[in-house]
Amino acid sequence: MLIKKVVIAAAGEGTRMLHLTTNKSKHLIRVRKRPFLAYLLDNLFLAGYRELILVVGYKEELIGEFLKKYKPPLKSLRPSQYNIRMVSQYAILGPKNKIYGTACPLKCVKDIVGKSKFIYLCGDNLYSVRDLKDININGKYNYIAGIHRKNPGKYGVLIEEDGLLKKVVEKPKDYVGNLTNTGLYKFNPEVFDKLDKIKKSSRGEYEITDAINLLAKDKKMKIQKINDFWLDFGNPADIIKLSCFLGSFKKFKKLFWQNRHFDIISHRSRDVVEKAVEFIKRGQVVVSPTDTVYGFLADATNENAVKKIFDIKERSKKKPIPIFVKDIEMAKKLAVIDEKQKHFLNEVWPGKITVILKRKERCGLSKLLFGKESTIGLRVPDSKLVTDIIKKFGKPVTSTSANLSGKGPLSDIKEVLEQFEKHGAKPDLVLSAGKLPSSPSSIVIDLTKEKPQILRP
Repeated sequence: MLIKKVVIAAAGEGTRMLHLTTNKSKHLIRVRKRPFLAYLLDNLFLAGYRELILVVGYKEELIGEFLKKYKPPLKSLRPSQYNIRMVSQYAILGPKNKIYGTACPLKCVKDIVGKSKFIYLCGDNLYSVRDLKDININGKYNYIAGIHRKNPGKYGVLIEEDGLLKKVVEKPKDYVGNLTNTGLYKFNPEVFDKLDKIKKSSRGEYEITDAINLLAKDKKMKIQKINDFWLDFGNPADIIKLSCFLGSFKKFKKLFWQNRHFDIISHRSRDVVEKAVEFIKRGQVVVSPTDTVYGFLADATNENAVKKIFDIKERSKKKPIPIFVKDIEMAKKLAVIDEKQKHFLNEVWPGKITVILKRKERCGLSKLLFGKESTIGLRVPDSKLVTDIIKKFGKPVTSTSANLSGKGPLSDIKEVLEQFEKHGAKPDLVLSAGKLPSSPSSIVIDLTKEKPQILRP
């Protein structure tokens, strides 16, 4: 554990919880007989953190009473081995009507944190143990945790550029992306210098995102993706949602995740290539028409994206998946290609021929694509849409038909959509081209043998 200190912002009342916060802050609202805050503290302790600083305000005496009774979920952890400290925002900065905003809790801990690096999070959000561990990153950069949401308009949206945070756009009216700010951060002490420079926003508040944007401007901020979940505890409906989640993770997935519908756009849309690349870049799966049948496109270098295709297709991980490349030059980065093979490929590509070649050891592809095999299947499709997507994306993508394992390939969009209606794992974006012209799957030729062999005519 590199970073020991965690600062938890828990000063707010939570007015969106309506009458439920009349006598207590939202952090103490009970879910399955325990205050919400207990679940957050549990996960922090399970993630290995031992020094917690709660910045409190509204009904702070009740949080103090709760902490006296709270016990970490680790029986072997003695009181001398951890510390939970309360800091009163109202005592340091004054009441809500004097100074207010998401940056205020951070202003209260400058002297306490000192020169230490620390984790900062919102006390009305729940994160997994793994994600709380993953944000514990040493080094010169500050980090902000983000997760992809289909409707990010009511949150802050993270704009990434060259591997760094470019800026946070608060509650954008127009679409600028959907990587959403989850209120989980890793800060270096330099954040306090930025806090001193921010002014009241147009809403009359001191916003933490203003300090973050100053760090981003100095190229000091990176994005850490949430892998598991982020639950925002902000309104009465979230009580039911969290209760269901805590009661049965499988049931929660079924009710709140599994039934999400994928996006569908026409393959003739003006921004279809940009839209597809946007989804592929963030590790999602796109269904697209190809020069043969409908296929799954995903980042061939992204382990999670490739795994998702196996899950959607219900395909054995022992079966390799072929790959689309934009040209022979991209193919040469992935496979060993001699002059004789290159001449042959120039004759048949682009086209409906997948070739099996000897794989380069450090090709950068997900190992799920080839398993223990020393070969890979490559194809340059005769599809302007697919090749434009690969060119825009700049990396190889998967090339496998968009059907469930054991079923035949599909060329009618109606059949593609129908198979996912009641299916658990779903793609994220579908590019619809209606019913495709009748075409068999690609021919597969093995070029690794002394004599080329046709594996699939």
